[in-house]
Amino acid sequence: MNTTRLLLKNKKLLTLIIGLLSFLFSVVLFVLLVNINISKIEIRSASKFHNYNIYKLTDNLIGEREIEFFKDVKNYDILNNFNNDVFKNNKVVFYHAVLQPIGLKEYPPDKKFSAYYESDFNNIYEHEGAFYQITKSMQVTKSVFDYNVVELIEGQYFDDSAYVYEAGRKEIPVILGSDYRPYYKLHDQLEVHHYFEKFIGRVVGFAKENSFIFTNNEPQQVLNRYILLPSMSLSEQPSELLQKTEVNEVFFRALLLSKMGGILMTNLNALEVRKEIGEIEKVTNFTDYQIIGANSLAVDLLYKMIETNQTLIVTISGVVFIFILCAFYLFVKSFIKRQFDTYLVFIMSGVTNHKIKKTIQLEFSILNGISIGLALLCTVLFMQDTTILSILIIAGFIVWLVFNIVVYLLVNNLLATTNIIEKLKGD
Repeated sequence: MNTTRLLLKNKKLLTLIIGLLSFLFSVVLFVLLVNINISKIEIRSASKFHNYNIYKLTDNLIGEREIEFFKDVKNYDILNNFNNDVFKNNKVVFYHAVLQPIGLKEYPPDKKFSAYYESDFNNIYEHEGAFYQITKSMQVTKSVFDYNVVELIEGQYFDDSAYVYEAGRKEIPVILGSDYRPYYKLHDQLEVHHYFEKFIGRVVGFAKENSFIFTNNEPQQVLNRYILLPSMSLSEQPSELLQKTEVNEVFFRALLLSKMGGILMTNLNALEVRKEIGEIEKVTNFTDYQIIGANSLAVDLLYKMIETNQTLIVTISGVVFIFILCAFYLFVKSFIKRQFDTYLVFIMSGVTNHKIKKTIQLEFSILNGISIGLALLCTVLFMQDTTILSILIIAGFIVWLVFNIVVYLLVNNLLATTNIIEKLKGD
């Protein structure tokens, strides 16, 4: 160990450079692995939409037309039947992820959760003597979890019963974005104001940081600051529920109209999907709707961009790897050559050639180990992501092993091609 310490002390600058190269090589590798992991998730998610034709379902019930339509309670049932038949159709996937702010009582102090935080709009209102914050929220169907990679840090996804509203229901399960974790825990109960009705929102899960989903507005909507609610269908006809409950009709109207903002994912072309929904129109007698093209182009572009970016990142990283590895080789070679006088002193002191080789390998093994360990720590802290920690540790060990092999080959080659006797004679 004394021999190792003397060797390291003798060439501090070269030692520092070699350690830095090892650190940089490891950081680039770790960041590359993290980015590849993220890209895989993005590609896996985008690929599920990539193979579908995507259309948006929307209604024509605007202003006076909406008021006139809902004056007849039977029309609630007509719209409900239309929504249900579209949802049940086996030739289309009904996908519903709509941005719909809710009122949240006893809200977190951080304003970033408010629905209009970015626009400096007043997000606080009073209802029945209590203050609520208009909070970022989304209603989602089960297909949102089926077609997006939304992992949960803890908890569980909504079960089938969560997507059905029954008479007298006062509790709704909610999944919170990762930014809510400092404020709430699993099974906490939130007081929410949803479509002018008060509910208890029971926390059943937390989405992993930077989870995202495809929506009408964004190909990648990050969920960190959002509350997810199940998009609910009705267990009975709205006309029957209106008679059984004291729930405001606005609640049922909003639920039904919200469904009309959903997305249809299908292998059918535009003409075929219109014909398919036209058959549902004939059965239900609901005609106030439109089918328009949605974000198929945006999804295709996103898919191609992710693939291109991944290729670009790998290519650039490969060039950096080669450059750093060559620099590492040259600096280690220079380090060993400049240490020959020190090695000769050790040989004259009785240290064997084998011992010198082991000493050189040990000093670089320790140096690389420290550099790679620091690189791993910095990467994990910066990325705040430990999901692939085991992969990073294995990659770090492989880097350490490769560098040790490089040093081993260099030491053996240089010492084998150097005439120690001539060096001792001073030739």
